[in-house]
Amino acid sequence: MSRSRRALRAYWFGIYLVVALGPVAVLLFVERPTFHNLATELSVISGLLALSLFVVALALPTRVESILSSFGIEKVLRIHRLAALLAMVCLAAHVMLAVIGDPRGLRIFDLSRAPRPVWAAITSTVAATALVASALRRRTRRPRYEGWRMLHIGLAIAVLVFAGLHVWWLAGFVNVSAMRLCYLLLAEAAVFIAVRRWIWLPLRARKRSYVVDSVRPVTGNAVTVAVRAHGHEGLPFRAGQFAWLKIGSSPFVFEEHPFTIASTAQRPHLKEFTIKALGDFSELLVGLRPGRRVYLDGPYGQFTVEGVRSAGFVFIAGGVGITPMMSILRTLADRGDAGLHLLLVGARNKNDLIMRDEIAELRSRLALTVVEVVDAPPPGWTGESGRIDADLLDRVLPRRARHLDFYVCGPPAMVVAVGRLLRERGISPRRIHTEQFDVV
Repeated sequence: MSRSRRALRAYWFGIYLVVALGPVAVLLFVERPTFHNLATELSVISGLLALSLFVVALALPTRVESILSSFGIEKVLRIHRLAALLAMVCLAAHVMLAVIGDPRGLRIFDLSRAPRPVWAAITSTVAATALVASALRRRTRRPRYEGWRMLHIGLAIAVLVFAGLHVWWLAGFVNVSAMRLCYLLLAEAAVFIAVRRWIWLPLRARKRSYVVDSVRPVTGNAVTVAVRAHGHEGLPFRAGQFAWLKIGSSPFVFEEHPFTIASTAQRPHLKEFTIKALGDFSELLVGLRPGRRVYLDGPYGQFTVEGVRSAGFVFIAGGVGITPMMSILRTLADRGDAGLHLLLVGARNKNDLIMRDEIAELRSRLALTVVEVVDAPPPGWTGESGRIDADLLDRVLPRRARHLDFYVCGPPAMVVAVGRLLRERGISPRRIHTEQFDVV
């Protein structure tokens, strides 16, 4: 990791720590109010932590380029989930301690007599519980992405709005000048994040729109959509990055999906997305006609070889995880790269191997060794069979593998398993770059 990237990480960690812990620090050390008992004091502290952590969780996935570049999309979303879970723990503690510290006990939840702050608190708590439950459920039930996303965003807004009202309606609390300032800063931060995400980014995309240039099928039951910059020179990107794609009359349409850019970074005015036919949106892409206006939000991501000094690269892809590697390999070929590289591709069967013709063309332009692995090989198959496991890696990896950089992309289970196998073979974690095609 470069020194500048480490410095950027430290900067953003510092910002998030200030947001998460700042209000509590002000409460304890700047302008400490008088509390009836210890339980009430701890209830206020845990409630403040919950609100601050929810703001942090909201800010993390809002597509700030420097955050995604310094941490990578996987780490950003892991921290996002961790912040949300910690917020729920603090919220549960806040509720429990509020009951203990109030002489009325559970009667504070009597909705027939509950004042506005209690109604707001209950609404925010229910929304937060549903928010975390829906996120956990998605990992096992696999609901339709766009419907789940709409529910997730709606619940997050409800949590913050009603939590904010709960604090504001506790007049004695916000009348403390220092705490009122902290509250207003948190509220302004939440509003700024929302305006940037839902207004400024679409406006930026409208100024740099694209039109469909072609739609063509490729091997592996996939389709490649090529888009051309409309009225501008194209958005520069680093090979391996991704963008959110919107189809519609306006960049403000809600439905959008993240896809890796599969084309070379040497021609930013023309971008290609190779997409597996897996859902309603990908099937919609097949019906696109040349000239149709589309909008891109991006590029984002740190899954790139730019700035990486290495003796060579090993690319390990599972299924559609081949797409960022295609962008990297095409860019290397266009730059006349002379390094020795290995591409290891895994799929369920031969028909699921994506872009075989394009890979064959790249072999004529690069010093590239390609190893294909399928779970269920057809009769006459001459490649590898089974899965990308320890035995296969021991046979195909170069002798000086510890001096190479490894790029692993595919389904989460495959990425985690291959990363573990590489570390067991002495590959430094800093040389293992991963991207899971389930996390965005």
